[in-house]
Amino acid sequence: MTSSNPLPMPVAAPRGAVQKTFVKAKVLAGFTDQGHYQLLVGEYLATLDPAVQTAKLQAADAARAFVAQLPPLTPPSVIVRPITHPHVEAIKKDPLFANTFGQSQHEFAYINPAGVIALQATIEPRADPVPGTEDALLDFGLPRTWDVAAEVSFIQPFGPIQILSSNPAMQGLSMELEHATGIVKMSAPKHLNLVQVVKFNNLFFLRNGYHRVSDALAAGKQEFPAIVITALTPNDVTLGGIGFFNLGYVLGLKRPPLVSDFHTAAAVESKVRERRYGVIINLDIKPINIGV
Repeated sequence: MTSSNPLPMPVAAPRGAVQKTFVKAKVLAGFTDQGHYQLLVGEYLATLDPAVQTAKLQAADAARAFVAQLPPLTPPSVIVRPITHPHVEAIKKDPLFANTFGQSQHEFAYINPAGVIALQATIEPRADPVPGTEDALLDFGLPRTWDVAAEVSFIQPFGPIQILSSNPAMQGLSMELEHATGIVKMSAPKHLNLVQVVKFNNLFFLRNGYHRVSDALAAGKQEFPAIVITALTPNDVTLGGIGFFNLGYVLGLKRPPLVSDFHTAAAVESKVRERRYGVIINLDIKPINIGV
């Protein structure tokens, strides 16, 4: 298993308490109320002494004050130009891409990352170097390798089998049958880890690729490759979970959160709970006896 977050040296957990791991994060506290902020970082705040807790909450209040004086959003031109490149043509020909996006209205384009709205309320800073050449930049924003790194635990001979990943896309199971050998393979499902922007209500929302777009903004990039999908319903835009902003809430704001706000006073530094995602597989093996 691979993780972008180096784990601290293990220490003995305090007696009578659950040991929890927290990682550094930037939180768009300026766009949260107190309740949502507590959902995002409450577990971490609970580990701090009262004085430090107060300072963290005051920082969130300062972020809200900063956001309150921002002018209404004037939607910028997000689509810069279409991408014409063999890299994109190869993606289009991949059967997995066709099965996932084939029925949607989409295009590959260079986008202006400064105009993209954030639905994700936190990011764990990575500061990955952003490539300078077009070929490398396309591979960075629109990779063609879609395997999900995962850790497998198997209690032999009959299970259960546990597959865990630090990638939140790990929400299912992939099974393949090799007819020639009679072997069934189980693995983490592939994740089309493309930078995905969704157009809805004449606004552009980032669905996937927050670290890369944030790093591109920090590097001063004014163009970044992405697949842009036209949404037909709110469900085509929404990201579910406590770490995301509700779409209805965002649409109601005169100044919605932008991915670029992770680099302004609208964001505060905090820590969030390190999480793993995965599945548990129980095998139900029953002998059969049939005539052939």
